[in-house]
Amino acid sequence: MKLDFQVGTSKKAHSIMKQLAGRSKDEDDTDGNTKAPFKKMGDAYLFALVLGLTTGNKTKIGKKEFQNVFHFSGVVDDEDYDFSILLECLGETGDLKDKESAKTAIQEYATWGLLRLSEQKHGDDDYRIASLLEGLIDN
Repeated sequence: MKLDFQVGTSKKAHSIMKQLAGRSKDEDDTDGNTKAPFKKMGDAYLFALVLGLTTGNKTKIGKKEFQNVFHFSGVVDDEDYDFSILLECLGETGDLKDKESAKTAIQEYATWGLLRLSEQKHGDDDYRIASLLEGLIDN
């Protein structure tokens, strides 16, 4: 299945994603934040997606809190990545039932991941992602 659609996240998770990429706005330029763990918002989104997917965690997004982010195929710009296979192997039954189910699953996994990543913020723009990963491995 070709995952060719717009994806988004909650407004809160979108704000977290921007911080993870060192941005105060949606533009590609940074705010000079050298502590930001990702160079692009798309990288933060994909990391959060894989984090949610590999741990089996999702966060539902209400219509009022939803915010479109970008076109998923534009974020996954390398043909070496097939997220439909990841959804099939690691996701829940029904994540690939149809294109809309895949889109919803991707958004919910990514939202959970972004919210979880925000728990690793210590001080101004100091994220300790390694601590999060160590905690997930220990569980």
